[in-house]
Amino acid sequence: MKSLSLIWLSKSDLSNLNSGEGGGNLTELKLYDNKTKPYVSGQSMRRALFDTVAREYEDVFKCTPELPCTDIENCWGCDLRGFLATEENVGGSKRWSPLKVSPALGQLKKELVTDLLTRHSDIEKEGMKSKDQRMAYVQMVDNLYKMSLVIDTANIGRVVEPEITGNKSDKKFAGWNETVNISGDDKKERVNATLDAVFNLSGFAKQARSMSDLSPDILFLSIKETYNQRGQQIFDLDENGKLNIDKVETILKEHQLLGNEIILGLTPGILDEDNEKELTDLFDSYGVQVVSVLEAINWAKEKVSKAEL
Repeated sequence: MKSLSLIWLSKSDLSNLNSGEGGGNLTELKLYDNKTKPYVSGQSMRRALFDTVAREYEDVFKCTPELPCTDIENCWGCDLRGFLATEENVGGSKRWSPLKVSPALGQLKKELVTDLLTRHSDIEKEGMKSKDQRMAYVQMVDNLYKMSLVIDTANIGRVVEPEITGNKSDKKFAGWNETVNISGDDKKERVNATLDAVFNLSGFAKQARSMSDLSPDILFLSIKETYNQRGQQIFDLDENGKLNIDKVETILKEHQLLGNEIILGLTPGILDEDNEKELTDLFDSYGVQVVSVLEAINWAKEKVSKAEL
């Protein structure tokens, strides 16, 4: 097992998941596709994912992104999210994250709604006859968001550095030196914690007022013997909110030809009835299990527990 790929659709109710710059007292949505669709940035997605992991495994996050300890063997934060350490910090080093996370892209063109937020204070300010009142406006929209995560399982808890021999002009590359490689059981715990975090994914903007999340409602999960990011377009929706079943079949067929293990987690009612039936019938015809999202996550965790990492 070299990688796990998770691509999912999430239906979000009317909410602001990731704010843009805004102006004055207006908090604007981040928009793409000629400002017709909302999105949540990859940075915000990664932050929410790691915060969700840390909520259940607080003791193993031993530093902050701003002040990395670089202890990949013991600190899940430095291992999973990567880091760029300065000379003043711990000698200067960097690590690429083994978790590749996409932005969450709204798939539907929807009319934006502006919500009025108010805050009232019981304290009277000096020079004011009335108590303090503050008002702000937030843009909101409901949508179906598509996002993906690829877990580079081969590089969880592992660091390989080049070995250089000689001095100055005589320097030569002598091979690769593995400097850190945690145990298989520790790798599996970190991978499974990440899978749990996808299922429980939350912690976006305005949570005190909206309680929205981006956890999967429809999940395409594949386990691969090589690392790649193929298949990211499987859940692209058209203007009517429908999947292109021919595209889905092409991607599904390619995964099977590559020998990838596949499962589909499905929550009924996210797609329209006919499109959902087309999707489930297609996966059934290829002998792929169609189960609930939780069952798909548990299936992957069981595969990870039996794999060599």
